[in-house]
Amino acid sequence: MKQDVLRIALDFRRARLPAAVFAAAFLLAGAIPAAAEGFSISGTVTYEGEPLKRYPLRMDADPNCAAIHEGKRVLSRDSLIGEGGAVENVFVYLKEAPEGSAGETPSEAVRLEQRGCLYTPRVIGARVQQDIEIVNDDPTLHNVRALAKANRPFNIGQPARGTRTKSFRAPEKPIKVKCDVHPWMAAFVFVMEHSFHSTTGSNGTYRIDGLPAGSHELVFWHEKLGEQVVEVEVSGNVEGLDLTFEGAE
Repeated sequence: MKQDVLRIALDFRRARLPAAVFAAAFLLAGAIPAAAEGFSISGTVTYEGEPLKRYPLRMDADPNCAAIHEGKRVLSRDSLIGEGGAVENVFVYLKEAPEGSAGETPSEAVRLEQRGCLYTPRVIGARVQQDIEIVNDDPTLHNVRALAKANRPFNIGQPARGTRTKSFRAPEKPIKVKCDVHPWMAAFVFVMEHSFHSTTGSNGTYRIDGLPAGSHELVFWHEKLGEQVVEVEVSGNVEGLDLTFEGAE
């Protein structure tokens, strides 16, 4: 089977990092016939370096939160590294969608939960004007403060077992959402003009479907490890576009 040659260019950035971060990308592509909806890109994001520190959360500041976790220690979730260095909560997205390829805004809402006195998922993507359902699953009061800049920021109360629905009118990457009642609670919302994005799970994998052929810039963002950009020429399904963040030794 003939293989396409894909060009990769790494744009190294070190914003918001206490130590230098580098990225390495490895690519394997097969000339797979295009489906009607376009091509896919998939891979795994990993971390190499000194272990990233996680700290205990003060769940005992609210007896309701402590009771949910039965008094067990809960660690911070801003740097979740799994087996084999798999990095969770990396937001992978197309920097810009080709003209005419963005598609319609999905009618279904994106769901963001306040569960166990934590935001879940921690990182989400939503289209401009797409509804975001913010659901409080906990038996305690939360609030939702969105620290938006391109959009209008808001700060609303969230009663126990309550639901709020919000949306954003302009693209913004990312908007931090927090709870003032429980300051350890945080999430990040990427407001997108297209749906070409994915968030890595506990196994560090991502997959973006429906891409048209051509040259694309793929952005890998993590709240602690920074941002890397990979340029890739796509003419078939791409598997094994893996990226490694490297910490300081």
